[in-house]
Amino acid sequence: MLAYGEAKRGKYGAEMIHPEYRLQGDLSTPALQETLTPVYPTTEGVKQATLRKLTDQALELLDTCAIAELLPPELAQGMMSLPEALRTLHRPPPTLQLADLETGQHPAQRRLILEELLAHNLSMLALRAGAQRYHAQPLSTNDTLKHQLLASLPFNPTGAQARVVAEIERDMALDVPMMRLVQGDVGSGKTLVAALAALRAIVHGKQVALMAPTELLAEQHANNFRNWFAPLGIEVGWLAGKQKGKARVAQQEAIASGQVQMVVGTHAIFQEQVQFNGLALVIIDEQHRFGVHQRLALWEKGQQQGFHPHQLIMTATPIPRTLAMTAYADLDTSVIDELPPGRTPSPPSPFRIPPP
Repeated sequence: MLAYGEAKRGKYGAEMIHPEYRLQGDLSTPALQETLTPVYPTTEGVKQATLRKLTDQALELLDTCAIAELLPPELAQGMMSLPEALRTLHRPPPTLQLADLETGQHPAQRRLILEELLAHNLSMLALRAGAQRYHAQPLSTNDTLKHQLLASLPFNPTGAQARVVAEIERDMALDVPMMRLVQGDVGSGKTLVAALAALRAIVHGKQVALMAPTELLAEQHANNFRNWFAPLGIEVGWLAGKQKGKARVAQQEAIASGQVQMVVGTHAIFQEQVQFNGLALVIIDEQHRFGVHQRLALWEKGQQQGFHPHQLIMTATPIPRTLAMTAYADLDTSVIDELPPGRTPSPPSPFRIPPP
């Protein structure tokens, strides 16, 4: 008998509790299995044997079902076919180099990675094409509030901030929804860029919503915008999950009436009870903390009288250009690549793409 499981020291020596096992004939010359035994990530109540049985059945279907190749011939040339890659990864031959699997460099893995990236990229491009069929309120140039805010600041925007603001304003003047990602290091001035974009909508009598991933970050944004916008006569509302009772109802009524022109909050702002009044711009901070569907839920919620809001995404996470073109193919990209005087760059941080 061959047993597989976690070995522990027991009262009578080494022991395994409920191991997997296989009956073997002559252990002096154990037969080499045709494939390596896969070990899958499991959840409670699902055993390895169950997963192997299911994958066995799925792999058998590969012999009877034709799988259409998504990759064009010129891209798939010299690569494993999809069925071959699936068989290799689920039932690796004993001669396979484990080091290749552990580093993710095996041709079968690279084939599936390319397939997944292509599918994601195509879905994002389809999302972008679909958005271009919608209409948005074109917000023409009116710099009255913008000039008032800039005159009140004790500093001048950097050249990079001015360039990105110009790109945003150019998008917002169109009658199709802006979908733009602004990338910039911590301290590069993304919040000021967002504020100037918000003023472009507010000066036209429209509402703006900013969604942040945490209540702490949302509250910080609300305080910043109040400090900047209060002297301009613009009311900033704050909406988060911890608000209860009369305070929450009062805030929702102020948003629905249009009294609040700038709404800052967490995911609570796209709940059913929150009704906007002329929402023309949605700003989302730290996009990678939200899924695509959450972002689109707020975007769809802002649809009024046949118009969809413009959308501005902000992130401090460094994203390589090639990755941005793949993971965020539905967005135009702007980079604030200049820090204000006296600011130092933050150390790099790891980046992970969320599920859609």
